[in-house]
Amino acid sequence: MHDAWRNYENAPQEGAIICPSSAIPEGKARCMEIMSSNGSFPVIAARINGTIYCYVNACPHQYLPLNYRSDSIVSSDGHRFLCSAHGAAFDIKTGDCLTGGCDKLDAIPVFEDLAGNLCVTIENLKNIHQ
Repeated sequence: MHDAWRNYENAPQEGAIICPSSAIPEGKARCMEIMSSNGSFPVIAARINGTIYCYVNACPHQYLPLNYRSDSIVSSDGHRFLCSAHGAAFDIKTGDCLTGGCDKLDAIPVFEDLAGNLCVTIENLKNIHQ
């Protein structure tokens, strides 16, 4: 697991609540901001076959949010994120750049707490996304 997401100045603390897990419907993505003492932090989360994948919502090309120009950022087959600024495509499960000549998206490890919230992982807990 890469932890490049921690290098962002406004990265949330481990254990920070992102949203209720139920707010990420199957086959859909949601762009949101985590508010913490470090400020606002952009994330994108998607659920595929019950597994939630979470990334920093910043295209590695110019660090604009994937939904910069449009909220339609999931491909028609439901397996790729599309950058609305320059058209790069990223595999939802791995964050790998598939087209557009970019680095991969910065993954954020997450887990679902006992209250049903999607949270930034805390060490030694089982991750939804590894």
